[in-house]
Amino acid sequence: MKRLPFAWLMIGALFISVPRSGLGQTYTCLPDTTHTLYSYVVRLVTGTDSAMVTNRTLYHLPGVAKSKVTVVTTSSVCNQAGAAYHAAVTPPGTPAVSRTLVVVKVSNSRYVVTDPNQQAGEFEVTEVFDSHWNRLAGWAS
Repeated sequence: MKRLPFAWLMIGALFISVPRSGLGQTYTCLPDTTHTLYSYVVRLVTGTDSAMVTNRTLYHLPGVAKSKVTVVTTSSVCNQAGAAYHAAVTPPGTPAVSRTLVVVKVSNSRYVVTDPNQQAGEFEVTEVFDSHWNRLAGWAS
């Protein structure tokens, strides 16, 4: 009978050590509008020269006034952005990881998201999503 508590202890240790995907990751959204992404998105959506209009079209972004571009920090949007970004930049089945994000909302229809720690070589990876978190475009800069 003395072995029974030991058996429960071993079962508990095994349960704790088994990795559980999707648990433990956190998504934090930076409130800082000085990140280069915010400035670039403002230039993209307000620019009228042919290069900006071409890039805006390529990235599926609408042309809007600067007042329609905001940095989002609410936890609900941050969590959705983190999950969508992770799915866009990693192979299917990759366990979720904690991320620090910059989320820029354009009007009511687009989100531009980057994780300054997600690199493609020396470049940050940026993704564009619609309001339902479907990936529309992306770039590395």
